[in-house]
Amino acid sequence: MSRQSRVIVTGASGFLAAWILPRLIARGHDVLASDITCDASRLRLVADQSVVNATRWQACDITDDDAFRAMVRTEQPATILHLAALQIPACRANPALGARVNVSGHIHALDAARESGARLIYTSSIAAKPRGPANAPANLYGVYKRTCEEISRLYASDFGVASLGLRPHVVYGVGRDQGETSAITSAIKAAALGQSYSIPWTTSTCFQFAGDIAEMFARAVDAPWSGAIVTDMTDIVESTADAVAAIQACAPDARVTADGPERLSPIGGFDVSALEAVIGARPITPLTDGVRITLEQFRSLSKAH
Repeated sequence: MSRQSRVIVTGASGFLAAWILPRLIARGHDVLASDITCDASRLRLVADQSVVNATRWQACDITDDDAFRAMVRTEQPATILHLAALQIPACRANPALGARVNVSGHIHALDAARESGARLIYTSSIAAKPRGPANAPANLYGVYKRTCEEISRLYASDFGVASLGLRPHVVYGVGRDQGETSAITSAIKAAALGQSYSIPWTTSTCFQFAGDIAEMFARAVDAPWSGAIVTDMTDIVESTADAVAAIQACAPDARVTADGPERLSPIGGFDVSALEAVIGARPITPLTDGVRITLEQFRSLSKAH
């Protein structure tokens, strides 16, 4: 295959990668999946065996600059899709490790892109956006992601590295089993299995179906763009009460609630224009439809096992 079709995906064992990899392969990309361990268990939840078979794997720790650059140098991808990161609880529990993975790892991805001439697409986060009395990110994860956005801006101006940072909001779907906001997916799974579940916080935020996020990332890989772009991915604000109502509409017997303290989240100032300039009209699955799809997938998985 030509270089233009080659993509390295970091954090390939994670939730977002499980949804993105099948779309890249369907588009004809030669994908090298990279993570600290080669674990396709989440991919198997959302993709058939042909996708698993078509995905090449190479174990590589994003904090190991030499090893990561060597892998990129050998592969010579057109795009590095950088998804590897530690999430909010892990960054809180071990701030130094969080900085090594999320910030130093991001710099390693940028340096590898600089050396190889690849473009970098990376996950920032709604967590990078300011909120609350401090008008700043509310947790270390958000601080790290905001820092990566600024570093990417300077790598474009200083070194000519093209980067596109996409800010997922609260993403739900099969395979989402880590991070604070995975509670939405846990609630849907509980409803699918006839179990009780209480989301341990309340909020107003943007809920996004994993399939929509994956489609936007995949389109970005194929689209022409340059510079250092950072963009939100949605501007539709709903509440945990809306999420619970959607679950109960799809599963009337669901024993799901949302309790606990309010979780601060931005509810305005979103701008998706830069994203739409790159990929065109965004896929938008309404909350109730996304919940229904996710419920059906969890039920099917339960029957299969």
